[in-house]
Amino acid sequence: MRILMGSDLYYPYLLGGGERRMYEIAIRLARKHEVHVITRKFSDLPAYEINEKVHIHRVPVPSGIVKLESPIDGSSFMLESLVQGLKLGEFDIYMPQQFFPLPPLCTVALTRRKPVVATIHDVYRETWLEKYGLKGSLMAIFERVMLKLPYSRIITVSNASKQKLVKSGVPADKIVVIPNGVDLSKFEKIKIRKSKVPQVIYIGRLIGYKHVDDLLIAFSKLRLDARLYIVGDGPERGKLEKVADVLGIRRKVVFTGFVNENKKIKLLKSSHVLVLPSTTEGFGIVLIESMAAGTPVIAADIPALREVTANGRAGLLFTPRNIEELAKKLNELLGNPSLQRELTFRGHQIVRNFTWDHIAQETERVLLDCVNR
Repeated sequence: MRILMGSDLYYPYLLGGGERRMYEIAIRLARKHEVHVITRKFSDLPAYEINEKVHIHRVPVPSGIVKLESPIDGSSFMLESLVQGLKLGEFDIYMPQQFFPLPPLCTVALTRRKPVVATIHDVYRETWLEKYGLKGSLMAIFERVMLKLPYSRIITVSNASKQKLVKSGVPADKIVVIPNGVDLSKFEKIKIRKSKVPQVIYIGRLIGYKHVDDLLIAFSKLRLDARLYIVGDGPERGKLEKVADVLGIRRKVVFTGFVNENKKIKLLKSSHVLVLPSTTEGFGIVLIESMAAGTPVIAADIPALREVTANGRAGLLFTPRNIEELAKKLNELLGNPSLQRELTFRGHQIVRNFTWDHIAQETERVLLDCVNR
């Protein structure tokens, strides 16, 4: 097959679960098929290169920086992706992921009369309406339009996300659930001991609905001396650093910014607990990465994270936005090595079911089915 994928961000900017998923699937599909990816170009990257047999086509955006929330960048990216998609000729199938890659690649596919398989990780309408006012209303309208496009199939990452899509009007028979994955071999190769000082870690975008501020406040209530690593970047970083200053914990908190894969694994393996306080997730890929690293997890009790942790059997859950409960769970886990070992064991049992090789095979099966039809 000749496959054209589309992602707002791609190698080397794998900042979140969506970008990681697109990258891991693309490099595996490229072992058997011709795979091209359209993504954003930033000032330090070439317009075209081949990485792991994947043809990467980068189109410019006005800001030239990672700024996903910008409507100007988003509009420019959609237009440039449409032009680039038409220039690249005909493909057997088109595979964009939300949000901005969806309209241009869907349009190109319609002009070529070819199938489109979209990856939609979650439905964000309620979060946007709650958090962003007028801007959130416009984003919600944009999302509603995206869900109405004529896809051959929609791949989503959890049953929780599938239920949201169905409630939003997407026919259930168009949706295929294929979860996120992890490359266990990468984790097994890196050998590193747990930090001597209790270490808490968060990995992900620094954006409102992740509620990293809740984690900072809960961390400030710990009864023992510990460190907190905030791994990732985003528009909330400045605000979060100020929160750490106000709480008087700045010397105990390390904001690393974006780190490469090896550094991320080392930080995970040296930590004693990963916390994901987000109230909006389609899957929560960092949970299975933490399980692969042998690090227990604490997560907000929302449907997707409950699903990944097997209803809390492989991780502690707390009521979303309940800071006192999160602080209690942190104290409980960090002070109980036996509980840490138990959750680590259960996590290892679960993560064996989530490998990128298997996820890529399932994705290939869906693509071939659409092409053959």
